[in-house]
Amino acid sequence: MSTLAEELSAYSQKRTSNEDEELKRKKPKTTTVYSQPADTGIGFHAKTQLHHAVEYIKKQDRPVTVRELQDYLNGAGGTSLLRHLRMIERIKYEAAANTYEYTPLHNIKSGEALLLYLRRQPVFRGLAVKELKDGWSGCLEAIDKLEKSQDILVLRTKKENIAKLVWANKGGDIGGVDEKFVKVWHRIPIPPPAELPQKLEEVGLKPTSVDPATVKKAPTSQAGKQKRPRKGKTTNTHLQGILKDFSGRR
Repeated sequence: MSTLAEELSAYSQKRTSNEDEELKRKKPKTTTVYSQPADTGIGFHAKTQLHHAVEYIKKQDRPVTVRELQDYLNGAGGTSLLRHLRMIERIKYEAAANTYEYTPLHNIKSGEALLLYLRRQPVFRGLAVKELKDGWSGCLEAIDKLEKSQDILVLRTKKENIAKLVWANKGGDIGGVDEKFVKVWHRIPIPPPAELPQKLEEVGLKPTSVDPATVKKAPTSQAGKQKRPRKGKTTNTHLQGILKDFSGRR
């Protein structure tokens, strides 16, 4: 006669076996693709390896050693690939240290460097964020930080709210208006609302809040203008002198 402990043990083993069988039935089948290494995702083709090598160097924001590059490429960084890397214009090779570094469009890799660059610009022209992202992986984080501290002005897309252009904030607090500008603004006379559409028409502007058809235009002087008689077009000039002129008869 079996004991309670033996029965519980047998029940537990049976339940575990049933659960394992159920998991095997529910587990989806997976297909392994052997066209590239499963651990790195880097293919065996030379151009593919070169592309991944450039992207890896670009994201590091610093010189990359050959050992680091070969580890990333799963040992695929051979002599041929290194030789082709040196032929890329944007890749800087340091022979003494045997390192590779990506040369960005702008040598900016920190928020302080970006702020200094923007403040030195002779014209108030926005700097494209896509140019900053080239070779600077922490670009967006630095822009968000500088915008929050009101050191820069950022133009963002409406839907995705992605930074598009940046400027140095050379004014005051964002959202405020200088008192001097307010005084100048209030000194400018504004016509009464009833006369405003006509004033806009006089300077060649089209009022948007009023139907232009209802705007009374200022009368124009017709004095001194004479109506010129309308001349008819002469035809059959090649028959002049042959045909009789009946214009004087009634």
